[in-house]
Amino acid sequence: MPIIKIALGTVRELALAKVKAYSTPMRLYRYRPLGDKTDREIDAILKKFIYCPKFSDMNDPMEGMHRESLNYIIKGRSRNEREDIQQAKNKLGIASLSEVYDHEPMWAHYASNFRGMCVAYTTSKLLKAFPSHFDFVRMSYNEDPPVLLADRKTIIDKAKLTLSSKSVRWMSEREWRLITPGYGAAHYDDIKCVFRIYLGSRVEAKIEKKVRQEMAALNIPVLKMRIDMYKIGFSRTGD
Repeated sequence: MPIIKIALGTVRELALAKVKAYSTPMRLYRYRPLGDKTDREIDAILKKFIYCPKFSDMNDPMEGMHRESLNYIIKGRSRNEREDIQQAKNKLGIASLSEVYDHEPMWAHYASNFRGMCVAYTTSKLLKAFPSHFDFVRMSYNEDPPVLLADRKTIIDKAKLTLSSKSVRWMSEREWRLITPGYGAAHYDDIKCVFRIYLGSRVEAKIEKKVRQEMAALNIPVLKMRIDMYKIGFSRTGD
């Protein structure tokens, strides 16, 4: 029987393999409520920022869950790090975006029951506008929470891992997350980061007028949703 030899260098190279994303969506979309929050949402665009709430403000009660490997528990890492990971999560800012702008359930849940709006951002411009310690994370969807291992990952990396995975039942949202070192406004310096605005089919006339006026001054196109049976589309007039 032949003896198979593997060079140590090859083993090391395999150990250092990395996951890389060679393709990112051209646009990312953020569903926003209007109504009594209209001024707040317009102000965020005018002042060029994305608001990143803290972990505890997220709508899913299963956010930030994790499991622990047996080795992680045996080595006492679980006991020593659990509180540190929780504190790290509490300090981070998280903004949820999506790869899609025509997702009916998200219009219902996050955009005031079709009375809100969806802000389209150009991904490449956002990547240039934000510093390197800001992370854009494509969410992972699984039946079970992620597992913490007894490895060399930092506390902050472990915290981000727990916030980068959700139940498979949320998969249709195709979520990306902007994760910042602290919660609050994440500013960008180029208004062209905002590509266009989509308005819901039920937006109030006075709110639509205000959004259109404010965006016209910034040269940002505004499209309104139109309903055709079980399909939705968008046009500049909404007709």
